[in-house]
Amino acid sequence: MTIVRPAEEGDIDEVVDLLFGNMSQKVPKERWRRLLDYPWRPADADRGRVAVDAGRIVGFLGLVYADRPIGGHVERFCNICAWYLLKSHRGQGIGQAIQFSAVADPRQTYTIMTATLATGRAFAAHSGFEVLDDTRYLLRRRSGAVATVDLIEGPAAIATGLSSGDQTVLDHHRPYNIRHLLVRVGGQSCYVVMQVKRKGEDIDYHEVMYASDWRLLGESAQALANTLLPSDSAVLAIDQRFLSGERDWDREVIRLPRWYRSAGVQPGRIDHLYGEVTLLDLKLP
Repeated sequence: MTIVRPAEEGDIDEVVDLLFGNMSQKVPKERWRRLLDYPWRPADADRGRVAVDAGRIVGFLGLVYADRPIGGHVERFCNICAWYLLKSHRGQGIGQAIQFSAVADPRQTYTIMTATLATGRAFAAHSGFEVLDDTRYLLRRRSGAVATVDLIEGPAAIATGLSSGDQTVLDHHRPYNIRHLLVRVGGQSCYVVMQVKRKGEDIDYHEVMYASDWRLLGESAQALANTLLPSDSAVLAIDQRFLSGERDWDREVIRLPRWYRSAGVQPGRIDHLYGEVTLLDLKLP
């Protein structure tokens, strides 16, 4: 009989072998390991869910947890990722059992940022998930535009200009393949975390994963694009939910929407940090 239980420290090597051998060998084993052993994991958090049959792990669902301050209290976020079940065990209700076990706590804010359409719809149909966002803004350099912002880049250079909360964000994400910027406009500043990935027709997406002040970022986004982007074909990408009001920027439908379930956190407060995108160095769909 197959049982579903929380993943433990002793399961790490076997889970890594399962994911590397069956889900993707393009992701090195050391990166798969990050899903189960990351620096900000709360002490009381599990390491995901495993399905075990006759002592062998036959399925896994990654759960990356983070405790983050939101609106005066600490909210536990759980990023759902890396769902895999051996073909020999599909069609028996095991996958659904893993799903229900993973999202059983109604107090947590759950996110899925890289789901296939089938996975997203499964969580929507059976676990109450909703679309978090399905549109992003794309900004390009505007010819003739002279507006610029002051940029300071790199963890060492910006550390002294951050709040204690943002210093924690920086410390947690310093080891990974993402960019850290301090954007200065007049006497104000905004800490921005972004990834740079080539997508589609060889377009470099400078995708904003987090900003400490979304209002300021929205007001200075075009100036940031003018200053930051290295070519006319590169784009500054910002998910629509982060910015209020109408914008005269190009929009792009996100091919694979982001999903979430939360009892109290609004979509605009849910960013792209503390999850598999960072740990596995994935492109945001």
